[in-house]
Amino acid sequence: MMKKAVMQFTACCLAVGITFSSFGTVAFADNNRSMTLAGLSETSTVVSSSSTTLVGLSETDTVVSTGGAQGATTTVETADETSDSAAEISETDTDAADTTVDETADTEVGTDTAEAASVETEAQTETEAVYDTSLSGELAFAQCENYINVRAEASADGEVVGKVYNNGSVTILGQLGDWYEVQSGNVTGYVNAAYFAIGEEADEIAEAVAYNVATVNAEGLWVHSEASEDSSTIGMVYSSDQLEVVSYEGDWMKVVLEDGTYGYINAWYVSYDTYYSTAETLEEEQERLDAQWLAYLAEQEAEAAAAEAEAAAAAEAAAAEAAAAETAAAETYTETYTDSSSTSSSSSASLSEAQAAVDEAYQTYLEAQEAADAATQQADEQLVYDTYDEAVAAYQDYLSAVAVADELKYSAATDTSTSTTTDTSSSETTYTEAAASTETTYTEAAQTEAAQTDTAQTTSTEAAATTTTTSSSSSSSTGQAIANYAVQFVGNPYVYGGTSLTNGADCSGFTQSVFANFGISIPRTAAAQASSGTSVSLSDIQAGDLLFYSDGSGISHVALYIGNGQVVHASTSSTGIIISSYNYRTPVCARRYWS
Repeated sequence: MMKKAVMQFTACCLAVGITFSSFGTVAFADNNRSMTLAGLSETSTVVSSSSTTLVGLSETDTVVSTGGAQGATTTVETADETSDSAAEISETDTDAADTTVDETADTEVGTDTAEAASVETEAQTETEAVYDTSLSGELAFAQCENYINVRAEASADGEVVGKVYNNGSVTILGQLGDWYEVQSGNVTGYVNAAYFAIGEEADEIAEAVAYNVATVNAEGLWVHSEASEDSSTIGMVYSSDQLEVVSYEGDWMKVVLEDGTYGYINAWYVSYDTYYSTAETLEEEQERLDAQWLAYLAEQEAEAAAAEAEAAAAAEAAAAEAAAAETAAAETYTETYTDSSSTSSSSSASLSEAQAAVDEAYQTYLEAQEAADAATQQADEQLVYDTYDEAVAAYQDYLSAVAVADELKYSAATDTSTSTTTDTSSSETTYTEAAASTETTYTEAAQTEAAQTDTAQTTSTEAAATTTTTSSSSSSSTGQAIANYAVQFVGNPYVYGGTSLTNGADCSGFTQSVFANFGISIPRTAAAQASSGTSVSLSDIQAGDLLFYSDGSGISHVALYIGNGQVVHASTSSTGIIISSYNYRTPVCARRYWS
């Protein structure tokens, strides 16, 4: 409507000759006449040189005529000012609007930023673990195969400060994510919560692994056999004594005494404490391991000392047994010789009969000795002892036969049988010479069976007696050194397949180890040793030579000759390493390795 009214007003102005410039000036066609403009009020007249109120203008909108017929202009100052004010207002409104928009935009952006920051804070809060103390003071138990590490931080990369072993206890201080902060023994740190039992499960474990201790408060307290004052007493415990509690039964506790005896004490007179296994620091662990290692070493030393003492006692017992056996044999020989001499002096037995008895007894002894040697190759220990006893008995019979024959020979030669019977020293010397001559006779017979005659036997007997004396006086220093070294192991055990001079060796293992001490290498078996080295005639043997014996099918035994008609050898498992007469069995050959 406003626009339409303005257009009507403009048309009226044009009809009466009023025009408007771009500067807001009103020109009149005739300045000398007054007029009333259509659409204006009666009081709104336009006159030259006077103010005119125009329709549509406010009472303060004055039109001023500047005069002049042509191009007269009237400046609407108030309108211009109003227009300027309106423009300023418009600019102000625009600025205000812009400011409002900017502020609104800023407010919206700020709100978005605040919301984003809030979301980020919430996300950060969700990722950061919160320290929870709801389980503080609760007892937990490790459940693992061996142990769980306690770390300085709640991380698998944290430094290890201690260890909790399976069923070990910890007190929870708090929880940080998947980790418990715990205290146990002298250790404080973090453990993985997945490996610890809490709640009812922990209660069950606690009951199973608890170590309960009763500390006696009374000056003296009876220990009863039953949970009753009327039961018998089995001991007494005293103030501050600590006892392991097996069970708690009403007013009575079942306890274990120092000697392992179970008994009952009145619970009213003791204090009761429960202990659980706790963690240990790395230093405590090292101290414990060191103590265990030292205890192990001490135990090993004690076992070694006990074994050594046992071996020494066994060797001593074996030596004593051997000495007793020799003494008994000597006594038996003396008695037998005396009895035989007395009998022979009063009997008419001929020398040939006595010699036949010697041969038969010796053959019996050889068979018994072979049986004893064969028994050592079997696992039947009783058989070894039985065959050994039979061999000893056969040897004693042989000695008795030799003594009888010896006495007859001596009586025939000197016709003084009585003095021979009473002179023990002379009898023993005669026995040695006779035994040597007899054994040599069998040796030479075995080597030269085709040429065996009575004359050869007599010659061999004389040669053997001479050899015994010669070999003892002409032994080389090297051979004698070997012999002297070997005899120090007498009394040590015989072990089949062994080569130890102290812990046990068989016959060839013994000789091999003796020679090895002098840097001399010889074969391992008796048969191989008999086929190596330098062959030596049995009539020329010296200390340090090896003598070999046969079981009829091959070489079965080896001994080391030490002079004076004796050998040292690893005999049997029942006798060990002993010294024997060189011809206790018939040697079939000799070998020398030291020259």
